[in-house]
Amino acid sequence: MKKFNNEITGIFYMLIAQFSFATNDALVKLIYQNYSELLILNQVIFIRGLFALLFMAAILYYKKLLDFRTIFISKDLNIRGFLEALACLFFFLGVATLPFAKVYILLSLAPIILTLFGIIFFNEKVRWVRWGAIILGFSGVVVVINPAKLEYGFYFIFPLISALALSLRDVYTKKMKSNFHSLQIAFITCFVVTIFFGVLSFYKFYSFSSFELLVLIVASIFLSSGYIFAVATIKVAMVSTTSTFRYSVIIWGIVYGYFMFNEIPKLNTFIGGLMIILSGLIIILREKQIGKIK
Repeated sequence: MKKFNNEITGIFYMLIAQFSFATNDALVKLIYQNYSELLILNQVIFIRGLFALLFMAAILYYKKLLDFRTIFISKDLNIRGFLEALACLFFFLGVATLPFAKVYILLSLAPIILTLFGIIFFNEKVRWVRWGAIILGFSGVVVVINPAKLEYGFYFIFPLISALALSLRDVYTKKMKSNFHSLQIAFITCFVVTIFFGVLSFYKFYSFSSFELLVLIVASIFLSSGYIFAVATIKVAMVSTTSTFRYSVIIWGIVYGYFMFNEIPKLNTFIGGLMIILSGLIIILREKQIGKIK
């Protein structure tokens, strides 16, 4: 009974985490639309990151885990943070230039790329089921992009590069030998991302209204919430139980895209998205069967 309750709790936490991340992203895009300049994203993500760091630092301090020396001297954590920063950069370029739901759908290619990386970097044996899922996933990307029309030009490459960076981050995380608390990993990741975009912000400064700063504070709260609940998910339930619910972020992408940005996904987006999701689910179920994830 306890195991069942933990699994339900883990699913609930995962749903909250994905809702929090999507809400944060939607608020960032909301501010971007007031300027329609890509450079504004640097300062938006930087300021949002500063607030998020304050929230997470307070939590780490409360849990007596705020050890700056331990956190900052780790080469592994800094490299992981840099890969996260690259993923964040290209993700928000996608958010700025593509329909909201389409970005999440293309980003969902990450677990498929991760499986492919497992074959390349770890010599993992993959049989026809996962090979079929990989082919299905990449076919779904082609359907979403729709090369015959290429409605949004080559901007589709942004979320794909982000998915690639996230996959590299996860591969690197698997190879990390240092034992850090998940909240410390989240903190240094947010720190590196914030500094990365802070440096980029020097190119051009923008002044925000009081309302926009309030939106950024709210966005940072949701970002911190996403990190916290993502960590809590890992602690209370098995990955195999909760990982499929990561795709709930696509639903929020569609909802926010429709109500906040007047975006209506086209048929090819739905069909391609279903192909990518199905591909990811097949890979997750197969890896659960062979004991790769628990």
